[in-house]
Order: sequence, then structure tokens, then C-alpha cells
Amino acid sequence: MRVRKIAILSLGIGAGHLRAAEVVHRALYDGGEDIEARTIDALDFATRWFLLLYVRPYWWMLRRAPWAWRWIFERRQARRQRATAPAWVFRHGCRAVLSQLKAMSPQLVIATEIGAAEIAALGRREGVFNAPILAVQTDFQTEPPWVQPEIDFYCVGSDQAKRQLTGWGVSPHRIVTCGIPVDPAFALRFDRTELLRALGLDARRPVILVMGGGMGPAPVDEIVRSLEVCGQPLQVLAVAGRNRELREKLERLHGRLALDLRVFGWTDNIPELMAASDLLITKPGGLTTSEALAAGLPMILTHPIPGPEERHLNYLKGLGAAVATRRVKKVPKAVSALLRDAQGLKAMSQRARELARPDAAHAVAQVARALLDKETFIDLLAAPPSRAGESAYLM
Repeated sequence: MRVRKIAILSLGIGAGHLRAAEVVHRALYDGGEDIEARTIDALDFATRWFLLLYVRPYWWMLRRAPWAWRWIFERRQARRQRATAPAWVFRHGCRAVLSQLKAMSPQLVIATEIGAAEIAALGRREGVFNAPILAVQTDFQTEPPWVQPEIDFYCVGSDQAKRQLTGWGVSPHRIVTCGIPVDPAFALRFDRTELLRALGLDARRPVILVMGGGMGPAPVDEIVRSLEVCGQPLQVLAVAGRNRELREKLERLHGRLALDLRVFGWTDNIPELMAASDLLITKPGGLTTSEALAAGLPMILTHPIPGPEERHLNYLKGLGAAVATRRVKKVPKAVSALLRDAQGLKAMSQRARELARPDAAHAVAQVARALLDKETFIDLLAAPPSRAGESAYLM
């Protein structure tokens, strides 16, 4: 049996890009034993100065100067800039990443983050590897630097993203709307009564899940504290992820609030926590909101990262799957209004499930397998552009 190698390249600036890489990795193996896939996080091999020059300024801006990041993002969009940094930054700062790709000699490279897509394009351009590149996006809208001549195919999160790419010159035949890759477990229908019992939660009291991502800027501890104003016997599940400082802040709230508060660090049980919850309060990251859609969980979106997440907020709010508030003090009012409107909450849940694409990772895997097969790849490019799962060449 011929084993074909696939490199899944990401750049772990945010956890969502790596989560997408992981679920695509698993989906590739679901299709058979002829695949050898390896996920590479470019941050694991990048130089120290690359982190200082490319990564840490982004993190700093999100926490300290979000207006600066908004200016950079909007300027890049308006000018249709095709790079997030000069090529030499990736060439020298990620030299070891390119060496990993050269040593692996993959038959396909999948990129799940915008900088990773630029690294992959550079590697192909400079002869580090000779294989197709599949760009897998984790946002509902996209950015000009994704448009690289070396990228053969795109799996995007929404039809809006597809329209953006075609507007920037990408052939619609090279784009499939797959949705954002999430773990299919988020779409499972749990026995909620049993799940609540297993988690030690009271079925008679509302359950609110609060998440904010590991990088900020959502003040999760302040949001949790504000929920006391609701005056309802809420059960609050607060997830700090790998943010140790945030977890310590949340744990200090134990016993100080008229809430039943449970604090979680990094956990693999987010599908269960979402299934047990009546409402999610989160910043509008592409992965987290896509997971909530799959779970049919209504959302209150707050404190978006300037640029992409502000667009996610407007997108999901406009489609009826979420409400939005940008200020902590308005969160309790939004929570109370939704919990009082049982029919409205049910309608939001139904709308979320209608928008969900829990099969996205497997759709990406189907495209990846087509790209590995030269004849199927030619058919893929020749077929009419459509959504994954709706065309014969993806069956």
C-alpha cells in the first residue's frame, strides 16, 4: 500500500488554528490507512527574533492597544496587501520550519493559519517542496494575504469568504465552502438530564458558559462577576483555558458571589460543557462560535478582537444565532432578557444548528484526498464551484 504524506502547517498564535489542524488531522485518518499526516506548529521551530518581531507585537496590541491592531487590519484590507510580513521574515525566522517540510517531502501541505499559508507558499516558491497547497480558513471572512499564487485550493468558512477571495482574483473553481473545521462531537445530542447529573448541575437552574480565549481581550472574570446582577440562581461554567492568571482570578471569586461558579482550565470536555449550557458568553472567535453553532448553543458575543472578530460578531448577529454587547455592564441585561424569552432562545438554538457545519473537517479531508490524486484534482478544478458535500467530485 502506498502511503502518502501530508503536512498540516499552522502557526499557534491562537488556539483555534491548532484546534482546526487537529480535527483535520483526525479526519484524514478516518478516510483510510494510506495517509501519514503530521501537524507542524511553526511557533515550535521559529527563531526567538521571529517571535519578538511577528508574534508578540500582535499579542501586545490585543491586550494594550486594540485600536492599533484594528488600524493595521483595516489598512491591509483596504490596500489588499498580499503579505502579513516581508518574505525575508518568514524565510529566515522560520528556516527550521522550511527544513521540516523539506525533510518530510510531503505530497500535500495543508495550511490552517494565514502566516502558515505564507510560509507554505514561500516553501513551494523556493523549491523546498513540490506539492499542492490546501488553505483551510478558520474565519467566516478572509484577508488578502491568503491569496498566494502557490496555493492550489481553498476551504473557506462561509460564502462571504468565498466571494471575497473571488473578488481578489481567485478562481471560484478553486474554492469550496466547507465551514470551519470543528470536532464532530459538538453536534452530538447528549442526554441532557444525565449530562447535568454527571456534571453535578441542577436541571432547574440556568447554566451559563463563559469563555474568552487564551489571549484576551475579553475580561472573563469581570463578566462572571457581573452576572450576579441578574438576580437569578445561575450556574456559571467559566473556562480559562491555558491562561493561568485568569484561572487564579476566577478561583478567587469562589464564595464571594451569589452564583454557583465552576472554574475550568484547559479541558477537552468543551462539547459536554456546551451541551449542558443554556447560553454561551464569549468573544467571537471563529472556532469557538463554530463549535457553539454545532452544539445549537445561543451566544452573547462580546469584546471581539478588532478586525476579524468584529466581522464575525456582525455576521452571526445578522443571521440570528447570537446577540452582541461590547460592554461588561450590559451583559447581565442581555442574559436576563434571553433567559426570560424561552421561545426566542429556542429559535436562536435552531438557527445555530441550521448554520452549523459539523462535517467541515471531513469535507476538508475529502478535498485533501482529491488533491493527492492527480486525476481527481483535475476533475475537482473542472467541476462547477459549489459547497462541499453538494457535488459529485467530493462524494
